[in-house]
Amino acid sequence: MSTQTVESHRRPIVAIVGRPNVGKSTLFNRILGTRWAITDGQPGVTRDQIFAAAEWGGRSFTLVDTGGYMPNAKDALSAAVRSQAANALAEADIAIFLCDGTTGLTDLDQEMGAMLRSGGGKCLLAVNKVDEAGPVAPLDEFYRLGLGEPLPVSAVTGRRSGDLLDALIALFDEAEAYGPEWDKAAIRVALVGRPNVGKSTLINHLAGYQVSIVHDRPGTTRDPTQLRLIWQDSHLQFVDTAGLRRRSKVDDPVEFYSTRRAANSIDQADVAVVLIDGAEGWVMQDARIMEQVIKSGCGLVVAINKWDLVAESTADEYRGELRDRYPFLRNYPVLCISGLTGRRVHKCLEVVAAVGNKRRTRIPTARLNKIIQQFSGEYLATQEGRDIRLLYATQHAINPPAFTIFTNLPRSVPGNYRRHIENRLRSEFDFEGTPLRIAWRHRKGYREVRS
Repeated sequence: MSTQTVESHRRPIVAIVGRPNVGKSTLFNRILGTRWAITDGQPGVTRDQIFAAAEWGGRSFTLVDTGGYMPNAKDALSAAVRSQAANALAEADIAIFLCDGTTGLTDLDQEMGAMLRSGGGKCLLAVNKVDEAGPVAPLDEFYRLGLGEPLPVSAVTGRRSGDLLDALIALFDEAEAYGPEWDKAAIRVALVGRPNVGKSTLINHLAGYQVSIVHDRPGTTRDPTQLRLIWQDSHLQFVDTAGLRRRSKVDDPVEFYSTRRAANSIDQADVAVVLIDGAEGWVMQDARIMEQVIKSGCGLVVAINKWDLVAESTADEYRGELRDRYPFLRNYPVLCISGLTGRRVHKCLEVVAAVGNKRRTRIPTARLNKIIQQFSGEYLATQEGRDIRLLYATQHAINPPAFTIFTNLPRSVPGNYRRHIENRLRSEFDFEGTPLRIAWRHRKGYREVRS
């Protein structure tokens, strides 16, 4: 039986580390040139490791944002954040240790500096929030960390960020094998759903280690976290997203931006796996999320998670009731899985890869028109006593598949006939799991001859 393989990093890994609220996420965004990580004035916003590809001076590297290092935190969530930051540091080729120039050197900075020195890895010391133009403020106290010359930077304004990046790539080994870039044909998969349905548990099971922090508190995941793996011959790039609640329920600014990031992940994905809590049952918000996925043109796979808590014999009944409640799901696969135990997770990977590939399917025009003519003979549609004739069709796009059907009466095609043609296209070309876009047009220059 085929199993998944986690794709290894192909570029140097650079982790930004430091205590809470020194501006790690702001620097992360500055280097990337985009607002990738969520930033806020309150400490502890970032929790999971956030990976992104970056480039400077013609050199590519993987940049990692981490949660604030808090060694004496007592609660389980803070301990998990600390563990994630430690893991990122252990896996990194180079660490950017970020301190705060406005508060000066703290005991926590010195504690973390000692840890970095004992680790023996490559490290750059950067002092953030040096925002004023002109001569650099004295940074003598930061020499006490024993990590070399402190580099002043302003992540907010970008001041001296180029100098920091020049110093960073100077630490790259010239002989280092970068290997090929990640396959651009990778299928992008977003794990989406309401809070606490098990998205992070599933991505951790796929990885075989903790990619995302799992906690009973809803809203634990804030920034999208990524996992790249190979399933059979398909390259899959998974993104774990924040839980999506109704907009009227979102009043925290951090949660608002988390929700925006999750929505953007759907827009950029090839396939979205919408997780539903099998033990709790579906609710209207699940349907809203699924409709949002279909509207975006993204492929859809519905995964009923936590099935280890539900009687096995009820799987078919559950799926049937779900499709009866939401008839649009009859065109999309529904699986019963357990991200905790791994039940049918491999089947989920198989279906995700299949849907991603179907979404990229292009039908040859000759074959498409042969099928269209068969459809036309199966079902005679009329409007106000006039026959609706299917003249020919073309596929003008993929991701998702989009077709233009030319007919003599495009504005008069009834809804039931449109659905009939869509269903026939789905069954003929096996488009389960992907939305279809069908435009009805009048052929230019065509003159109808009425009998």
